[in-house]
Amino acid sequence: MRLPDNITYGTEDKPPLSITLILALQQMSFLGVYLVISPLFARKLGLNNDQSLQLISATLIASGFGVVLQSAKFFGIGSGYFCPLQATSSTFSGLLLAKANSGLDSIFGMVAVVGLAQMTFAFIFQRIRGVFTVQVAGLAVLLIGLGLGYYGIKLIFELEEGISLQEKSLLCLITLGTMIGFNVWSSGHLRLFSAFIGLITGFLVSLSMDVITDADWTMFHNAPLFYIPKPMNIGWSLERHAVLPAIFTGLFLSLHGFGALVAAQRFNDADWKRPDLQLIKQGILAEGITNLVNSLLNGLPLTSSGGAVSLAASTGCTSRYLAYWLAGMMVILAFMPKAIVLWKILPLSVMGAALIFLASFTALSGLQVMSSRLLDNRKTLALGIGLISGVSYEPIMFLFYDRSPAILKNLLSSGVSLGVFSAVALLAIFQFKSHTKEQRSFNARHSSIEDVIKFLEQQGRSWGARSEVVKRAEYATWQAFEILTEHGLLDESTDNNAIIVLQTLFNEHSFTVILKYSGEVLPIMTKRPSPEDMLMDDNAILQMAGYLLYHLADNVKTRHDGERCELRLLFND
Repeated sequence: MRLPDNITYGTEDKPPLSITLILALQQMSFLGVYLVISPLFARKLGLNNDQSLQLISATLIASGFGVVLQSAKFFGIGSGYFCPLQATSSTFSGLLLAKANSGLDSIFGMVAVVGLAQMTFAFIFQRIRGVFTVQVAGLAVLLIGLGLGYYGIKLIFELEEGISLQEKSLLCLITLGTMIGFNVWSSGHLRLFSAFIGLITGFLVSLSMDVITDADWTMFHNAPLFYIPKPMNIGWSLERHAVLPAIFTGLFLSLHGFGALVAAQRFNDADWKRPDLQLIKQGILAEGITNLVNSLLNGLPLTSSGGAVSLAASTGCTSRYLAYWLAGMMVILAFMPKAIVLWKILPLSVMGAALIFLASFTALSGLQVMSSRLLDNRKTLALGIGLISGVSYEPIMFLFYDRSPAILKNLLSSGVSLGVFSAVALLAIFQFKSHTKEQRSFNARHSSIEDVIKFLEQQGRSWGARSEVVKRAEYATWQAFEILTEHGLLDESTDNNAIIVLQTLFNEHSFTVILKYSGEVLPIMTKRPSPEDMLMDDNAILQMAGYLLYHLADNVKTRHDGERCELRLLFND
C-alpha cells in the first residue's frame, strides 16, 4: 500500500503528540455539528432535561467506544482505519415508529436489533462481493460527498434567528476561504489544521458580528458543568413491532458504513483498485457491536462518518492513533453538557462551509473510482439509477415521506443508502445471463486487430475491468496472433486449422485471455537470448518473441493436449 502524496501521516503513522491533540480537536469540532441530532430527537420524543442529557451523553460515550473499536482491530473486529462514528437523523423514522407502537423504552431495544442486523449484513456483504463492485464503492463515496455538500448548502441558506442572509453568506465565505487558503497555499502543519483554523475563524467572526443570540448564551450559561450519565435511565425493552424497522435501519446504516469505509481505504492507498470486503466486514461488525453497547447506554444508533473520513484525508492525516484522543474527548464531553452547548450555538453557515469543503474531496474521489473501470449498459443503468435515486433523496422524502407506509420510510433512510441499495439491487438482477467466461473464434487469415480489440473491450466493459488492463490485454493478444502466424506456429493448411479460439476469463483480481489453436507450442522464455544466440541460432528470433510476450503479461503459460495448443495470458487487475 503506497501512501498518497497529499497524506502526511498515514494509517499506521504516529504524529507528534501536540499535532495529534489539535487534529483530534479539529475532528471533534467537525463532529460537533452532529451533536444537535440528539437534542433534536429528544425534543421529538418530549424527553425531560435529565433524559435529554442522558441521550446526548450515552451517544457520545458510545461514539468514543466505537471509534476505538473501529481503529484498533480487536480480534478481527474493526477495519483498522480512522473512521469515527456519528448519529444521523435518518434513523428517526424507525425509532419514532417503535415508540408509537410500543413505548419509549422500546426505542433502545430497537437500537440493539439495529446492531445485530448490521453484524449480519457485514457477513452477507462479503458473500455477495459480485454486486459490491468497485463501481458501487465509487457510487457510495460520491453520494456521501454530494450529501455533505447538499447539507452544507442547506445549513448556509437555512433561516436563523438574529442573522440575515447577507451575514450568513459573509460568514460562509470567510470560513470557506480560510480553509481553502490554508489547504491550498500553505504547507506543513498549517495545512493539517486548515479545517480547524477555518472553524475558529468563523466562530471569532461570528462573535465580532454579534450574530450569536442572547438565547444561545442563556442556554450556554444554564447548562450544567458536569453530568453523570446513568445507563438504562430511560429504559429498555424489545417489542416485535420494532424488529422489522430495525432490520431495515440496520441494512441502510450498513450500506452507509460501506461507503465511508471504502472512502477510508481509497484515501489511504494511492494504488487502490478495489474495496477490501474483509476489512469492510470487520468495520461494519464494529459498528454493530457499538450499537449493541449503545442500546444499553440508551443512546442513538451510530454509523461511520464519511465527513470525518474526508476531513482526515483533506487535511493530510488519516492516522488511526487520532481515534484514541478523539475517543477521550468524546467521553469527557459526555460528562460536560456546557461544552456540548458551545457547539450547538456555532452559526449554521460556519458548519455549512466546512461541509462544502469536505464534500469537494469526497465527491471527486468517488467520481474517480467510478470512472476507473469500463462500463457496459448494465452497469451504466444500475449506477445511473442509483446515482439519480441518491441525489433525488431530499425531493423524494419531501414529496412522499409523510404519506409513505412504515416499511417505505425505512427505505428512505438516506441518500447514500437509497442510492447504493438501488444500484446493488439492479446489479443483482443483471447478474442473470451475465457470464465471466466468453469465447469467440477468429480466422487468422482474415481477422484484423480491430476485431480482436472490439471483442476484448466488450468483455472488459461487461465485467468492469480497468481500462489500462484491457489495453494491455489487447496489445499482448494481437502480438500473440502475429507471433503464431509469422513464425509458422499456427497450422494454416486449411481454413479450419487457421482458426484461433479466443477465450476470456475474469475474476475479482485478474483478466485472462486464452488462445487455442492447431499447430506448435510457442516457446516462452524467461531469459532474453544473447546477441550470440541471435546470430547463430535460427530459433533465437522465436525465443526472443516468446521472451517479449512473457513481459507483456503478468503471467504466461502454454500447454498441448495432444490435439490443440493453448496459450494463456494473465493480467492482474
